[in-house]
Amino acid sequence: MRIGMLSGLWWVAEEAPVIDSLERISALGFRHVDLHGVFHAGPRHLSKRERLAVGSQLERLALEPRNYVLHALHNIPEADDAQRRENVAYLREGVDLAKAWGIRQVMLNAGRWAYGMTRKEAWSRSVEFLKEICDYAGERDVYIAQEPEPYVWFLVNDLASARAMAADVDRANFVTLVDLGHMALSREGEADLLTVADTVIHGHLSDHEPFQHTNQVVGTGCTPTGDYLRSLQSLEGQGVFRRFGYDELVVSFELGVLGDRIDDPDGWVRRSLEHVLTVAPYARQ
Repeated sequence: MRIGMLSGLWWVAEEAPVIDSLERISALGFRHVDLHGVFHAGPRHLSKRERLAVGSQLERLALEPRNYVLHALHNIPEADDAQRRENVAYLREGVDLAKAWGIRQVMLNAGRWAYGMTRKEAWSRSVEFLKEICDYAGERDVYIAQEPEPYVWFLVNDLASARAMAADVDRANFVTLVDLGHMALSREGEADLLTVADTVIHGHLSDHEPFQHTNQVVGTGCTPTGDYLRSLQSLEGQGVFRRFGYDELVVSFELGVLGDRIDDPDGWVRRSLEHVLTVAPYARQ
């Protein structure tokens, strides 16, 4: 099992561009990275020259980009026709950009319940949208990884709803990204994790207050990180991730939320890494 790093921490702390964040990630000893397309690495953030520069930086630093975090521009269930076209165009551009950087998975969420719309309709609209994105990505050998967000206003807010969405989208390249901190906020245990074992492609390491999404230093919140990682290690030992072309699972730190004051982001990473290597000594960067 490899421990990776999501690039968004340095944007939250310092509004650092993705190029600088990659430098910091490499200096901290990581070999695997998630690019944060919502904060500073999305198609709307980067010019053509900057996109090429990101690819060159990844190669220069010998970083393997494993996952691309990218959300639709507009809430998927309530998007009107024009917004839906914008969403499709943006995510297609993101899939192509991921492919150019050598990334084989794009992470998104199915969206939020919308006022004035039944849950059934909201769910149906998300399913049809996700099918279209998966079809485009599938033609390019890219996976679409849904991440449950642990609040009731999200369509996919726990592993049970992730399974239900995967069943309805019914695409081989529609998979699951498990955020261990989100599992804790949703009060899910190791047994729940095993129910999505056949679709897990990637993980995020986060930690939170018991009733608030805080993305604080891992080991200082309510997440039973060691228990969850042991379950993932068991799956890795069974070779389940080879179906995606990976010998090892990567689980990446996601630290910091918008509005945080973080004076020492590198220190946050070091403290989080120390905790993870204590509770999961089999993991490595």
